Amino acid sequence: MQESIQPPRPSRDDIAALAYQMWERNGRPPGQDIEFWLQAEQTLLSSVKPQPQAASPVPRSVPPTPAKPASPKPPGLRAKKPASKPSKASPSL
Repeated sequence: MQESIQPPRPSRDDIAALAYQMWERNGRPPGQDIEFWLQAEQTLLSSVKPQPQAASPVPRSVPPTPAKPASPKPPGLRAKKPASKPSKASPSL
């Protein structure tokens, strides 16, 4: 899974301030407010570098921990079988 890092969005105040500066530099043309807004927003978005988000790490698949191997038993030792109990049969009549 790839980690997607989103850059922070510029605030409305930042966009408005830059758009106003651009509008003034271009002679305050009427009716171009949206164009200057979009240009200011694009300028601010392209100048912001993505920053890693440390607060919410992306879960990564972790390989399972291998099971602990069974301890080797010396040769000749076997597991004891439980002793069989004599069955309780009913006495013959």
